Amino acid sequence: MHGLEFDVRGLVAAKEKLRLLALPAAKRRRLLNTAAKRLRTVNRKRIRAQRNVDGTSYAPRRGRGKRKLLTGLGKSLQVTRVGPDAAVLGWKSSGLSRIAGEHQAGQSQTMSAARMRRLGKAADYSAPATKQQARALLKAGYRIKAGKRWKRPTLGWIVEHLKNGQAGLVLAQLEGKTKKTSWKIALPARSVLGATAGEVREVIGTVLQQTLTAPR
Repeated sequence: MHGLEFDVRGLVAAKEKLRLLALPAAKRRRLLNTAAKRLRTVNRKRIRAQRNVDGTSYAPRRGRGKRKLLTGLGKSLQVTRVGPDAAVLGWKSSGLSRIAGEHQAGQSQTMSAARMRRLGKAADYSAPATKQQARALLKAGYRIKAGKRWKRPTLGWIVEHLKNGQAGLVLAQLEGKTKKTSWKIALPARSVLGATAGEVREVIGTVLQQTLTAPR
């Protein structure tokens, strides 16, 4: 999947389609643009509520993190194309659109340090080493030179003297591992974009009625 978009025409009832076609092109464009923006609001609210289009809850985040999922994608969702015959919701960034598609389908996502930096999720390698890293280093046999001897440092010494990036590299060397440049993340399917037929028909019907009754 190269990306994710949602064309609001797909779930418009036949009766509404006929009424839409009877409008001038300029009015159809305004109507579809308004409807798409309202459906954008529907999707943002659903993402904040952490629910799929069918009403079920999102698969929980792995680990203990309680931060809500996909909220960044919800905030950047926008009307990407609009005309007298179509309005499309999605992301102008092809990268975000592809990520949304991966989450929507529950595909395996290839992650890299560069991609994490673009998403604002990369570790700060210049920050001090964490206590978790320090414990892992000590467990792997990390030693420091003190005069002519090698000794086991304290956890506090590691946190104070090693940077996050240094600790990661040293640990990889001690464990005989090659530092990965990319890795796969299994994603459970979570609805990032979409709407039920009822939601689309309600929005289109409301906006259409407002358009037909509005002063010319």
